[in-house]
Amino acid sequence: MAYSREMIEKVIGANDIVDVISEYVELKKAGKEFKGLCPFHREKTPSFMVSQEKQVYHCFGCNASGNVVTFIMDIENLTFKEAIEFLADRVGITLEESQLSDQEHRRKKLIDEIYKINKLAAMYFYNKLFSEEGRQALAYIRKRGLTEATIKKFGIGYSPPQGNGLLNFLKEKGYTESFLVKAGLLSQKNNRYYDRFRNRVMFPIIDVKGNVIGFGGRSIDDSLPKYLNTPETEAFKKGKTLFAINFAKKTQQDKFIIVEGYMDAISLHQAGIDCAVASLGTALTGDQARLIKRYKGNVVIAYDADEAGISAALRGLDILDELNLNIKVLTIPYGKDPDEFIKKEGVEAFNQLIENADSLIEFKAKVYRKNLDLNNPQDRIIYVKKIAKDIAKLSDEVKREVYISSVAKVAQISENAVRTEVARFVNRGIEKNQKNMYMAGKIRHNIYSSSSKISPEKYLIALLLYDNNLYKKVKETITADMLENVKLKPIFEEIMSRLEDRKKTQINDIVYLLQDENLISDFNDIIKAFYESENITEQAIDDIINKILINSLAVKREKIKRAINEAHMLGDMDKERQLLIELQNCEKEMLKIKNG
Repeated sequence: MAYSREMIEKVIGANDIVDVISEYVELKKAGKEFKGLCPFHREKTPSFMVSQEKQVYHCFGCNASGNVVTFIMDIENLTFKEAIEFLADRVGITLEESQLSDQEHRRKKLIDEIYKINKLAAMYFYNKLFSEEGRQALAYIRKRGLTEATIKKFGIGYSPPQGNGLLNFLKEKGYTESFLVKAGLLSQKNNRYYDRFRNRVMFPIIDVKGNVIGFGGRSIDDSLPKYLNTPETEAFKKGKTLFAINFAKKTQQDKFIIVEGYMDAISLHQAGIDCAVASLGTALTGDQARLIKRYKGNVVIAYDADEAGISAALRGLDILDELNLNIKVLTIPYGKDPDEFIKKEGVEAFNQLIENADSLIEFKAKVYRKNLDLNNPQDRIIYVKKIAKDIAKLSDEVKREVYISSVAKVAQISENAVRTEVARFVNRGIEKNQKNMYMAGKIRHNIYSSSSKISPEKYLIALLLYDNNLYKKVKETITADMLENVKLKPIFEEIMSRLEDRKKTQINDIVYLLQDENLISDFNDIIKAFYESENITEQAIDDIINKILINSLAVKREKIKRAINEAHMLGDMDKERQLLIELQNCEKEMLKIKNG
């Protein structure tokens, strides 16, 4: 563990969930709990509930659940360890690392070594750019209009074409080929190792803490792919970071401008627009959107104006919209990208484009109209239905009315017709929300059913946390080995051990286990069930226990059947006869449980 259990519990205990979530969501008292608009999806009717008593939250709209740590992990796009550090800083607690486990120590050492070797590689590439080998690459970069200061600021470099230059350089530093493959700097084929990046202009990718986590390489000849990134490593996850975020996070502007490519971001920074970040050539991901929200509430998307760029912008818009960010879309004329436009028209013209950027609705309206003939009645219907769905998402009534009026003029129909269509989508959203709340109420009275997506094992753990008095009943029937999901065993064992020692056990007493981040998804399911554990009936508890017992016996039955086949193949009649008796007993036990 990176931090001791005691330290984690101290941090959690000092951060009341209502106080923390109130910094992100406006919460209002609702009976014993607090209610607000969910920060993880767009909604108009509050379905996000926070329990101060239980120190958990649950959204009945999108099913987001968790405690104060998982909330910070999701809202701030942090790892478990980073979330603990964030919360510790919030309340002024100084953290001390305890002894790392062997596995965590190895992983931390690997990541630190990758950072170190990437820094060496970046220096190697930078020096090569200014060598005789890099003459052509340097000419290409200068032709693109980059100054010496910009090249230095972004650490732009060059990877020679031979395929072994970086390999030999790093081997001299004592690094092995196998480690260089893990770092994403080498490729391997037929027992031969060679530089992954060859004859490319190199762009170091730097995270918010200043670590070189990977590289992007642009070919300077006709070789494909045109752009090549570091593969996924322990240090580099392409969908979790943004190029130039290390500089953009320091901007004094109230927004980020998201572009597609490295050169677009670099050109904007060189022009004094220091809030630009690039999405590494991919459609914007949820993790990247949450990283943006961590720093800014306003976003301008400036993707290329071609079909691919528009499609990518639309996907990114929906992701950003779900996080309630204020979004605008900058359309660059003449089909140019930001880099080309600034070189041709200048920075003032680009700033004017930012000023005149379309709102989310305006951009979508343009896209929807693009392939429609609004003189055709059928196309007008398609257009109104599409845009009405987006207008219905607006919570601002004035904005909604303005866009209704605009759409009515474009579609050549009355405002009332558009308003009726918008209202249909608004009402549908309200009905859906009410249905979710109604279903949530039903679940509270019947916590587990065969149609539930949450396993009975998770419900059992949730019930133990909700009512510690169930310990005796569970101890008499269920052991950790009966759990089909092996990841749940440490959670179950920890709870049972604490209850055996007569220690009151709640959600926050097991949160330290989430330092194994493979458990987070299961943990959130447990919290969903925990949140809904009021008014649970004895019959429902028995149903859950019986389901686990039957599942365990079903696994045992299959093992016996395989053993019978093996004994039969080997001609071991005595063993086969003994196993057949075991199988019969197992099936009798299953039948007995099913029949009550």
